[in-house]
Amino acid sequence: MSGQIVHGLHGEVMDVVVRNLTDGGAKVRLTAPHRMQITGRLVLKLPDGERRGVVAWQSGQELGVKFD
Repeated sequence: MSGQIVHGLHGEVMDVVVRNLTDGGAKVRLTAPHRMQITGRLVLKLPDGERRGVVAWQSGQELGVKFD
């Protein structure tokens, strides 16, 4: 499933592919190369709504998000 994450002080938007989605979190893959470490709070925008959470881990282009 495709979606977007919104993060950072300026609300940077990045396209992602959701690999795994549960009530507690998600594993997402960035669709464009991104060399910066994504940390802190973010919003995951999905076709069925938004979920707020925090980055739990990042490895290359994949990251884990823990929902509030």
